[in-house]
Amino acid sequence: MRIRLLTKFVLVMGSLALTPAIYMAVHLAAVSQKGIQASVLELHTSLAGNLADQVEAYLKVNDEKILFAANSLRQNLTWEQKQLVLQSLIDTHPDVLDIAALNKRGLEVIKVYNPQLSAPSPLVNRSTEEGYLAASTGRHTVRVITKVGEEVVLLAYYPLSETVVLRVAVSLRSFSEWIASKQAGGTGFAVIVDNNAQPLFYPRDIVSPATLADVPGWPIVASALLSKSLGSSEFRDYAKRELVGAYAPVLSMGWAAVFIQPRDEAYAASIEMRRTSKIILIIVVAVTILASFFMARLLTSPLLSLTQAAESVAKGAFDVSVKISTRDELQDLAETFNKMVAQLSAYAALQVDRLVAEQRKTKAILYTIDEGILLCDESSNLQLANRRALDMLAIDPNIPFEGKPLAEVAPPSDLSAAVVKSAGEHQPEAFREVAVGPEKGRVYFRIKSLPVKLQGGTLNAGVVTALRDITFEKELDKMKEDFMHHITHDLRNPLGSVIGFVEILLKGSAGELTSQQTTIVSSMQRSLSRQMSLINNILDIAKMDSNRTQLQLKSISPAEVTARSMGMLESLALQKKLNVSLSIPPEMTLTADADLMERVITNLLGNAIKYTPAGGSITISGEQTEGGKVVRFCVADTGPGIPEAYLTRIFEKFEQVTGQRSGGTGLGLTITKHFVEAHLGKIWVESELGKGSRFCFTIPRGLKIVENGAVVVAA
Repeated sequence: MRIRLLTKFVLVMGSLALTPAIYMAVHLAAVSQKGIQASVLELHTSLAGNLADQVEAYLKVNDEKILFAANSLRQNLTWEQKQLVLQSLIDTHPDVLDIAALNKRGLEVIKVYNPQLSAPSPLVNRSTEEGYLAASTGRHTVRVITKVGEEVVLLAYYPLSETVVLRVAVSLRSFSEWIASKQAGGTGFAVIVDNNAQPLFYPRDIVSPATLADVPGWPIVASALLSKSLGSSEFRDYAKRELVGAYAPVLSMGWAAVFIQPRDEAYAASIEMRRTSKIILIIVVAVTILASFFMARLLTSPLLSLTQAAESVAKGAFDVSVKISTRDELQDLAETFNKMVAQLSAYAALQVDRLVAEQRKTKAILYTIDEGILLCDESSNLQLANRRALDMLAIDPNIPFEGKPLAEVAPPSDLSAAVVKSAGEHQPEAFREVAVGPEKGRVYFRIKSLPVKLQGGTLNAGVVTALRDITFEKELDKMKEDFMHHITHDLRNPLGSVIGFVEILLKGSAGELTSQQTTIVSSMQRSLSRQMSLINNILDIAKMDSNRTQLQLKSISPAEVTARSMGMLESLALQKKLNVSLSIPPEMTLTADADLMERVITNLLGNAIKYTPAGGSITISGEQTEGGKVVRFCVADTGPGIPEAYLTRIFEKFEQVTGQRSGGTGLGLTITKHFVEAHLGKIWVESELGKGSRFCFTIPRGLKIVENGAVVVAA
């Protein structure tokens, strides 16, 4: 995926500018939000604590006034005086509904009521009230909250003596209204719950019946009744509304004061701040992106101009120039680019002249050489042909042929068909020969095609085909064959007859020879044998050059073949007192030409005998390698060794080691190598001066001859 430079600049510059800004904005917003929320919770906690303290103060004031009156009643007063004390308590405490003194049977013996809050009523029996029972038996003040209709009433029982209990009924209407006035925000409210989690005081205009029924199940209420200290929390009610609350215990009554407010209202400032931060951040991002874009455009515009100019230069338009006035390094780059284009323009003009000159030279060479040259593209369309090729293929030079198929341009003939076929195959190391015309006056052509490679050999640009008239070479080969034939019959056969007559003389069949005559005849035999060996080597080389060496493959025993070679050269080894040993398993078999294998062993063993000093040793070994697929033979001697420079040259024609010449033509190892390679094998020498030599060759197992006469390894 290709990303434009402008995009990269915008991304990099925007990232550098926005990353710290976004991080700081998010971090500061989070910190501020936490601070605001903590402040809101702290405020609610403070409100709940103040409310709880005020409830405690209200109850304490009530207790103090009532206890003052109760203490007065304990004095030795008449009933009229006691009634005046109670009436004064009502006058000083407007929330008191009525005050009654109860005897030990729970009967009201004296009763005073507040005419503004309640109507007169007869004396009644209070013995069944739980507050009276608890106060009369426990001898301590008991407070009971009860409801009279919708009004909450506080009943306080104060034991004055063992037989008298003072019952005070206090209306909490004004207290409830005061609680209802305590609000937080627009919809936040305060609620006082008793020790049973039931709401006692709350704003009736804000709290719905459904909410009121849900209060006992609020987690914050349970936490408030269990806790002995202030606290706050967030929770959800039955309607899944998110609420924020704080609580404080009213320890004297076992109540709890709770402040409740919807979360979105409580955290309105935090939410608004967060919304504002997002808007500001979006504005900052937009401004940064626009600034980055214009800044990147300012930086990349000169580079784009340079890129477009470079593309034009790449297409060969050297008349372009780049004008940049940024007064910085980009302007220097543009000026350098313009200088480079000017130099390239001059160089291109010079190169055109050179190309024209080279084209003329190439054309002159193509049209003067004696070989025919054809150039075809990948579709076998003819693109170029020199005069000699047009003559060979009988193509009319006056007819345009460029871009046309070779098969259409060249008149039908054996030569044109062979050229078309060769151009289609274009095998690098192969060539074909074609004979044209009758046997008398026949003309021979050699055709070879090669692919034309460009860009380091990776791009195929077509095929070049060379046509060569080899009629003269063919005539020379025929003359050579005739000459070798005459040598075979006119020189080899008489020489063979002379050798036979010499052997008859040495055997004494024509009469006994004197010792001097035997020496002379033996010398003649050795000379004749060398001459015969020389003739045989020349004939073998001729066969090699004409590729007429044919193998007669059959299963042979390498041990038996080597033994025959040792037998032929045994006398020479005995003369030098050499120790010749054989290490080839008798059961080993091999498919090969027995005669050629025998000559290979004989040549290597003969050289070892020739160059090993008297008293030395020679070892002939054979073994299977590569899992039995190949047989390796080695002939090792204790001779003077071969210099490193000759280890590969020694197998070339007429090559002998300087200073070790000991007769011979220098063709033995060349012929040996040819025989080994004819069996698809390899031959090499391992040697070190003063430590002898070791000639080794390998022959694959499973050789066979296919229909075209080629030797292959059976699968």
